[in-house]
Amino acid sequence: MNLMTKIILTACILCITFVAGYMAGSNSKPASLLPFIETQNSQTENQVHGALNPLSSSQANDSNDIQQNYELDTTSRSVASSLSQAANILDNRDIIALFNDFVTYSTSHSDYKEYGKKIDDIRKILISSNTELTLLLEYFEQVPIDSQASYMFVSIIMGLPQELSRPAMQRVMENALLKKDPNNSTVFLELVARTGIKSTNITLSLKEIAIFSEKDAETLRALDMLMPYELSAAENQQVRERLKIAIDSGENSDSPYYFSQLLRFSNTIQREQLAIDAFNITDANSSIQSIIMDSIQAGTLDRSPALKEALYNIAKQDQNELQHQAIYTLLYRFDLSQDEYNDISHGQNLNIENIQF
Repeated sequence: MNLMTKIILTACILCITFVAGYMAGSNSKPASLLPFIETQNSQTENQVHGALNPLSSSQANDSNDIQQNYELDTTSRSVASSLSQAANILDNRDIIALFNDFVTYSTSHSDYKEYGKKIDDIRKILISSNTELTLLLEYFEQVPIDSQASYMFVSIIMGLPQELSRPAMQRVMENALLKKDPNNSTVFLELVARTGIKSTNITLSLKEIAIFSEKDAETLRALDMLMPYELSAAENQQVRERLKIAIDSGENSDSPYYFSQLLRFSNTIQREQLAIDAFNITDANSSIQSIIMDSIQAGTLDRSPALKEALYNIAKQDQNELQHQAIYTLLYRFDLSQDEYNDISHGQNLNIENIQF
């Protein structure tokens, strides 16, 4: 083999080698890029699918949010539960209808469990809705004060939290006095007596009724709900004069009760003088004298020599219907000498427990 032939052969080998290497390199590139291309295609498909289906694409994220908000949702539902229950109780019926149904139910059923449930249902509504409370208060003003519905209304309202019940009843009581009705004071007094609620305006109204009312029953009831310290000196004097006129009229069957109120609104000196005058009067009222003895026994009327003498005189009168009460008062509240005891006992061994009057 000559030199030329060797050169040609070597060139052919080199050419074949280059072509083989180029082809091998070209075939290896698609294989190495395929996983990357597949991954990119998969991500692109997911993005496209997510854009076309936003709900399914956010499922993974929403699952975390749902888990985190579960407890908050549960708490919110619990807080709103009582309000929603109260709203459902109405069931397209107003509070007045529910109240009237309850009154009707109470007159014909004795299931106290259901009775209590109905009251609680009404109270839940009143607590959750100021509008419903206002409606029921306005309705009550049309209800007769001596009706069963009236008593049940007061019971329901007074069972509300105090921050609701007190203003509500004060409003009802004050509105009662504003009505142009001859019985407005009677309604007002009844509501004050039932609830025991007092305020500056209520106390002022009670004093006005006690002093200026032309009805004796209203005067006495107003005085029952007033304390002496709630009256000024001038008001106290007006009350005492009003009571004295009623007692001195001699035509009032309530005179003994007027006298007991007169004692309550008098000071120590005034009470003693009233008692002495009641014992010394010619046509003495035995009921008033009995009240005086009760007051001495209770300690609301102080003992004094003058009262002891008045009681001593009664104790010696065998025909006096108050003799035994006078003896009991002397033995129980006063110091007696041996001679005084013998004088009123007529030689008998008096036993306080056995004295009847």
